[in-house]
Amino acid sequence: MATPRQPVLVQVKHIHDLSPHLRCITFHHDALRDYPIERYGAHIKLFLPQVGQQKPALPAIGERGPIWPEGEARPIVRTYSVRALRPEEAELDMVFALHEHAGPAVTFARQAKPGDWVGISQPGGPLPMLPPAATYYLAADPSSLPALMALLENLPDDATGYAVIRVDSEADKLDFAKPSQLQLHWIVGGTDATDVLLQHFQSLPTVENAFYWLAGEDRIVVQLRRHVRRERGCERNQMYAVPYWREGLNEEDYHHKRHDIMDNPDE
Repeated sequence: MATPRQPVLVQVKHIHDLSPHLRCITFHHDALRDYPIERYGAHIKLFLPQVGQQKPALPAIGERGPIWPEGEARPIVRTYSVRALRPEEAELDMVFALHEHAGPAVTFARQAKPGDWVGISQPGGPLPMLPPAATYYLAADPSSLPALMALLENLPDDATGYAVIRVDSEADKLDFAKPSQLQLHWIVGGTDATDVLLQHFQSLPTVENAFYWLAGEDRIVVQLRRHVRRERGCERNQMYAVPYWREGLNEEDYHHKRHDIMDNPDE
């Protein structure tokens, strides 16, 4: 059996704001020259140092899972997406949504400076994230927008489809590369605009041989997954439906509920 690829330590290199609520941080380390390519949009674990640590203590990944170093505080772990990877420059980009109610990752993003250390896991999720399809349907919010942008930038030029995206403000409507026949529909507002997103998505025309990519806040994913399964006859292999977060819960409190949702795709 092949040895599992291990998490790596990386350093902050550049920081720039894409919008008032979205911050891109570029990480650098020579280990990224060998990081798996073509994993744009994949989820990764972000390991943040505890207070008083310069670097996070990383686990060794064995055949049975992580093995944590003894006598060291475990890092804070959050899940994010690969926004961009440039192996030739040993760089990886991640985008952070800067929420008002900041958790550890948002606090890190607000305070980050060049030279700061974090750890990142190897990328996870299906490969490819978007398999060949006649039409693509995507739904996202600020938490999943970075993954969506990475995916659309790497679709074939002749791909067609629809993406419905909720952002917090007009200034968060970003310009990025995508196939010319893939239509973007922006919904501006907080989580109180979720109903508008759901209604718009559900009004889109139904096409055979489609693929659905649904990611973001719990309610978006659960309700749209139910819609495409029951109303559009979508098979399990025609969708990627992963909730990233749930309003009112932190990642630890939401962890088991999130996996229950992913383990029961017919609910």
